[in-house]
Amino acid sequence: MIRTHRLKLAVAGLLAASALALGATAQAVTLDAGVFTAGNGDAVNPVVINVPDPGLAGGSGIFLDTINFDLGSFTHFNMTSVATGITAFGSTIFENNGDSELPVTIGGYQGAADTFTALALADLGLPRDYHLHPAGLVPAGVGYTLTLWGSNAGGPGVPLPAAAWLFGSGVIGLASLARRKMMGASA
Repeated sequence: MIRTHRLKLAVAGLLAASALALGATAQAVTLDAGVFTAGNGDAVNPVVINVPDPGLAGGSGIFLDTINFDLGSFTHFNMTSVATGITAFGSTIFENNGDSELPVTIGGYQGAADTFTALALADLGLPRDYHLHPAGLVPAGVGYTLTLWGSNAGGPGVPLPAAAWLFGSGVIGLASLARRKMMGASA
């Protein structure tokens, strides 16, 4: 009983120390990317979010920002990032109806990433359906830039790798050889 109580006390102490350490260096910025429309949030005119310096009072630390957005009439979300000098940079996507992260099973979403390409997102009927959580460990004076846009039907098709073309042509070749052999055997 005493051993369990001491273990709980030690764990609580470690959690408190961790919270204090993170509280001294963590920062958060909340931004609104708006509703994507043709001409403002499409592939030709994407929304560019630039966070030049996290503002950690001249020091380095962990950051976790929030960027709200809505795809408007678009059906797919795209994002690229430039985060030079930031350790473990990645962005996760959350739904604003309950603040829950997208499930991994939705259209190839794999959790934190620095790029999203043609990720299908449903219209949740909210003023801002989703939000991003860019995060990482940043040194003093370093920032990041996100480029966001919506697209329909996944944008351009996903190119087939050369191996798929090679495999397909090989199968067609084998089928034609088999047909030729069958034709020769019946004559």
